[in-house]
Amino acid sequence: MRKTTKTPRSAFEYRDERNRNLLEVFNREFELCDGLNVMEVIDMAIHQPAQRFWVSEERALRVVSSMYHRPLPTGGHPLKREMFEEIKRRCERLKEYYPEWSLRRRVYYVVNREAPRFYLSAAAAHVIICKEKKRCKQEIMQRLRRWVSAAS
Repeated sequence: MRKTTKTPRSAFEYRDERNRNLLEVFNREFELCDGLNVMEVIDMAIHQPAQRFWVSEERALRVVSSMYHRPLPTGGHPLKREMFEEIKRRCERLKEYYPEWSLRRRVYYVVNREAPRFYLSAAAAHVIICKEKKRCKQEIMQRLRRWVSAAS
């Protein structure tokens, strides 16, 4: 049996960055969409371009590299599959222009460029947005408490 490095509680190194990016896009879409409910706005937000592909460079390299030898397992999330296929497609396009670049260099380049969407389900995005809004409110309250205590 093959052992994987991912566990249910694995830390995602770009989580905070991704969450801020998603909330920023959601807020922008929310301001533009008058009369839509929150889930409709979330659905619009997740289909907007993301700052980058929200996967670590190492994970993307492992998956894309394995895609050259065998297809992705069918049991994975369809959005993850779509994301890795897009990364691989872009890597193959880069190879045409930079044949001397290693796969590692191409993957690192692609992953750190704008992604066409967030590759999250609406339900997952909803949870992230709610948690991020709560965190932002808590930060504001902490700053306000510090300001009030410093003023007195």
